[in-house]
Amino acid sequence: MRISTTIFISCKKNSMKKFIFLCGEIWRGKSVTRAFYNYRLKQEMLVGSVIDVGGGKSADYLSFMPRGEDVEIRTFDVKAGVSIDFEVDQLPASDGSFDTVLFLNVMEHIYNYKNIISEVYRITKPGGRVIGVVPFLMWYHPDPKDYFRYTHEALEKIFAECNIATCTIEVLARGPFTAAAQMVMQSLPRILRVPVFALHYLLDTIFLWLRPHHGDRYCLGYYFELHPKSPGNV
Repeated sequence: MRISTTIFISCKKNSMKKFIFLCGEIWRGKSVTRAFYNYRLKQEMLVGSVIDVGGGKSADYLSFMPRGEDVEIRTFDVKAGVSIDFEVDQLPASDGSFDTVLFLNVMEHIYNYKNIISEVYRITKPGGRVIGVVPFLMWYHPDPKDYFRYTHEALEKIFAECNIATCTIEVLARGPFTAAAQMVMQSLPRILRVPVFALHYLLDTIFLWLRPHHGDRYCLGYYFELHPKSPGNV
């Protein structure tokens, strides 16, 4: 199946506001990759009926994602008391049940990823969207397993194989120095993490000035959206 894909490169979108947010997240103990995720997610408004698939009991990103009126949020996760195996089970919801499906940092932990991708897509209303993120540059982090790291090419092929017609994929990146910081930051005392990150971020400003088209090669992870067709476009 041919898929309509739009690719964005986030390393070209920078501001002091973004830098301050990232520093704040790192001070609170987040990895560099997670800080970039959270900055991206805070730009997306939750609307209507929302389901967080695999987000645990109290995901922190829900606290800073803006919400529309009458938003209702549910969670499908073993940690939240829902008995379900994402590898093989259907999600306990009928087709087209939710306006927004959150699918964040789940795919890398599921070996049979086609099942869970098809399921989150199935329960999304026509005209709604699946919001997802996956890591690329990340250490081994089993929950309870850790199987995969995806490129945007791999995501595009996987979504096409799952019969998803339209998606957007955004490369979350800065440059090689920020990527290097991601791999060493958590081993440092907290008091050193922000200044070390700030130095690496600044070095990438110079790198991007010298090589403006190379930032996406040092990907931290990917933000993506899957879009079921609205009734008028079927």
